[in-house]
Amino acid sequence: MTQVISLELNEVSFEFIETYINAGELPSFKRLLDKHGLIKTISEKEYPYLEPWIQWPTVYTGKDYAEHGIFRLGDAVNHDHVQIWDYLESKGLKVGAISPMNAVNRCKDASFFLPDPWTETTVTASKDVAHLYEVIKRLVNENASDRRSIAATARELLPLVMRHISLGSTGEYLRVLRHALRHKWARAAILDRLLADLFLSLWNSSKPEFSSVFLNAAAHIQHHHMYDAAIYNGGRTNPAWYSTAANGIIDPLLLIYRTYDSILKDFMALKNTRLLITTGLSQYPNEREHYQYRMTSPLETLAILGLEQCEIQLRMSRDFLLAFRTSEAATQAMTTLAKTQCRGQDFFSIDNRGNTLFCQIHYNGAPEGLTEVTHDGKVVNIADQIVLVSIENGLHRTLGYHVDCGISAACANAMPPQPLSTLFTKLCDLALEANGKMKRDAA
Repeated sequence: MTQVISLELNEVSFEFIETYINAGELPSFKRLLDKHGLIKTISEKEYPYLEPWIQWPTVYTGKDYAEHGIFRLGDAVNHDHVQIWDYLESKGLKVGAISPMNAVNRCKDASFFLPDPWTETTVTASKDVAHLYEVIKRLVNENASDRRSIAATARELLPLVMRHISLGSTGEYLRVLRHALRHKWARAAILDRLLADLFLSLWNSSKPEFSSVFLNAAAHIQHHHMYDAAIYNGGRTNPAWYSTAANGIIDPLLLIYRTYDSILKDFMALKNTRLLITTGLSQYPNEREHYQYRMTSPLETLAILGLEQCEIQLRMSRDFLLAFRTSEAATQAMTTLAKTQCRGQDFFSIDNRGNTLFCQIHYNGAPEGLTEVTHDGKVVNIADQIVLVSIENGLHRTLGYHVDCGISAACANAMPPQPLSTLFTKLCDLALEANGKMKRDAA
């Protein structure tokens, strides 16, 4: 019996990986690509649909956006598409998942299922792991406005994670910690190393026939700090007040790719496994100025703008969901929010869904513009309640990558680009075949 593992390295740009390999870095990635090659994937063509919370449901369901209709992060709970874990479980396989983006836990008896920090669905885990998940979820959602020291974060996490951290990864934590003490963005690399260790710990305890783990730090760091990387040769730079990596002392992309290299080494060492690696999308440099913001005290800010009777759920970066008792209340709130402007443009973008409003901070100009926010024609003082999430260094593109450790480099490199939607059937078939079951198409 062979266990199939899907390692999801969200938005990793493999041409950057190859550049670092040519410079003598990333030995595990070099061994991977030399032996198994690289398959390109293609997803949506229109830019509004090039979002990871759209592409990963495509991987999980085998449907592109036009078929699955999942447009916002957390919206998978409003759809009933069959996903890879519930499908394989229905065929008698044990499954597990760590942080799959925009996925619903419909499994009846998963070995483990810890959803992403933004999707409200069932957690399947022991009591202590569920507690750890809740702490990680809170830390991720508070990251943009979190002022706590890394020592305070460590004191909260360490008692929960010690039994899951392998002795072999200790050196990697120490390497990244040295940088995380100076650079807040480097904490994302620690989180991904932790999620990988948690996956390996739970996987070794239960050995599910199919399991997946989603890692997002590279996507986050590329978006925020691509300009600071050695591989970037464009004309933009991050200002020193924004990026503590802008002085060139540290290469943010190389730091996270080295972390992934150590994770990859551990995964490639697992016995009786078929490892598959997928990126969903990839990124390329953004050559235009683009800022992204998030509210630090959403309820207080919305109250200033005249909204008090609503529930709020924060999503990734600038996104948030407002819930109301009636559709009439939601429509009235939409009218109220639409009165908020900044430098001649709407401050919020709003998607009315009946009883809920999915909103974003739409203003993407420089921070000084936040002092000019108006509501119903009057200046409102909310600048201190808006925090900069990022200067958008990297943009999404349809090109993604896939590696199958069950085939040769010659075979992979000869393949034409594959539609991202085809990975669902491939993963299902491999898991079924590896465990003596019939292929999906023959089921």
